[in-house]
Amino acid sequence: MMARAFPPDVIVLDTDGLLHVRVAGGKRGARIVQSKLYRLAADTFSTAVVTPELTNEASLAEALRRLRLETGRWERGSLLLPDSWFRMNLLDIPSFSEGQKDALEVVRWTLKRTIPIPPESLRISYQVVSRTNNAAKLLVVSAMEKTLAAIERLFSDGGIEIVMIEPLGLNVWNAIAVRELATAKDRLFIYVRDREFTTAVFRGSQPLFIRSRNLSGERSVQQEIRLSANYLRDALRAEGFENCYVAGDRTGDIATMVASEFSSPVRTVTLRDFVEEMPSDTAGLEAELTACTGVFTG
Repeated sequence: MMARAFPPDVIVLDTDGLLHVRVAGGKRGARIVQSKLYRLAADTFSTAVVTPELTNEASLAEALRRLRLETGRWERGSLLLPDSWFRMNLLDIPSFSEGQKDALEVVRWTLKRTIPIPPESLRISYQVVSRTNNAAKLLVVSAMEKTLAAIERLFSDGGIEIVMIEPLGLNVWNAIAVRELATAKDRLFIYVRDREFTTAVFRGSQPLFIRSRNLSGERSVQQEIRLSANYLRDALRAEGFENCYVAGDRTGDIATMVASEFSSPVRTVTLRDFVEEMPSDTAGLEAELTACTGVFTG
């Protein structure tokens, strides 16, 4: 199931590694025909506001050189980055039209009230998710332009054109949503990685809430789940969900806690449910590989 016409190669980039995945179509779903992780030096990226800064270009360039040497000639690919590298906002704009000349500037001006950094330093993409008369609700995804431009330049120097940059979690959700029956009810999505925690609520296909946090020693995953549960009950009056989906690390313990907090059925995202062919060793990478299939179904 590969509806979107993107190149078959997907790169998942994080501060410590670069995962190359090649996806092909199959009779019943996607096939992951190639997958390899390339490690990066510890100083490749450094912590910065919103998006980490690329501080060791030679490390990423060397990983790309090895990638091209081992995977042959290909020229275009999609890039997925950790959710915490982005700001994802749901914005209500009283009067908005995608066709207006200054549409992006209107989004920047509205975003300025919600983030502590100049929106001019961000690369912004947006999607209208609902509309009432002239008013619109937008899902706005933004990241630091400086970092994205530096990454794109290194890929280009290595002979690879990046055709799309998106968050990992949104593409895990794409993979889930395309396979589920249409519904108007609320669904909860939780994606946990080693260093970050993403929570989203969808009413039908419309996002009601989305947030990604870096995990630190100050808060455990369990504390983040309780805080998210309290917020969703207060802000959205969310007492239960049609389904809760849990992806990423430590899914067993997290699924049990989510089921308890929301008294709702929980489904654990498992790669074999999304593909008909996959690598023999997917330890620690199932959610990321699922996200790669989501690139083609959103």
